[in-house]
Amino acid sequence: MTALALKGPYWVTSRQHRWALWTALALAGAAVAVLITSRLWSDSAAETLRAAGCAYNSLDPSCFQHARDYADDQWLARHLVEYTALGMLVLPVLLGAFVAGPVLARELETGTYKLAWTQSVSPARWLAAKIAVPAALALTAVPLLSLVFSWSWSTGPSHTFPTHWHEPTMFVSFGIVPTAHALLGLGLGTAVGVLVRRTVIAMGVTVLFTGAAVALLSHLRDGLWPLRTLTGSGLSLDGEVWRLDSGMLTSSGERLLWEDCQMARPENVRQCMTDRGGVVEFVDIHPASHYWPLQLVESGICLALAALAALVAFRVLRARHP
Repeated sequence: MTALALKGPYWVTSRQHRWALWTALALAGAAVAVLITSRLWSDSAAETLRAAGCAYNSLDPSCFQHARDYADDQWLARHLVEYTALGMLVLPVLLGAFVAGPVLARELETGTYKLAWTQSVSPARWLAAKIAVPAALALTAVPLLSLVFSWSWSTGPSHTFPTHWHEPTMFVSFGIVPTAHALLGLGLGTAVGVLVRRTVIAMGVTVLFTGAAVALLSHLRDGLWPLRTLTGSGLSLDGEVWRLDSGMLTSSGERLLWEDCQMARPENVRQCMTDRGGVVEFVDIHPASHYWPLQLVESGICLALAALAALVAFRVLRARHP
């Protein structure tokens, strides 16, 4: 994103916020470096264990130290991935606050936007330039981050010490959801910045709204695609399955949840379920095959909300400055 490739209000926007944009790129580069380090560290630990002729769960006393070193290295690699995932989780909040405050509300608050509008730049074009530059950065950096994250996560730590795809921080760190969340933050920041027109207040309101939107999507995520219900005895599920409600079904189809009996009769949960009429076990799941449908539905919701927020911003700006 060089200023030489931009013209008019786009060039002005990139120049005004060049330090923030370069800082964002530097942070993205640092995140990529951390993820690459995690992958290489994990691969190196696995190779060292294999070279010693040991396995992680080996009972051979001579392998104890090798297995311990391997576990320590894998835990470190996993923590690097988890820390990056936390950054991906708060990314839309930070992007929205940046757009709402320094990019829009500050100019509207100080009146510097009037200079641009006297240079044959319409209010709509001015606003488009203000959001196009951070949007271009988001559409370039976030997909790259999500690809590198997926590559780094899908190695040793994800198998030895699993972090599953359905965990809140993992789900928003790879695939297409991270980019959709970033655009949602940008859209909400745009609307709030135009509506509030006070830098600090706009940033605070955007953090609140975007954080609430991300939290609400996380809460509703399991209902964005139909669940699969399994029934039978002694149901065994692997780690790639997102397990939700579980319990027993009565002969009439009524659901009895395990946690109800765990609280009422913790000394004999199964007998409690049987006494209440339970005849067969059930569990609601999202299998790994539901990953992409869930990603697509959530991304569609984010993009629709982002577009609506941007439309509101343009309508408000036009109404205030016809």
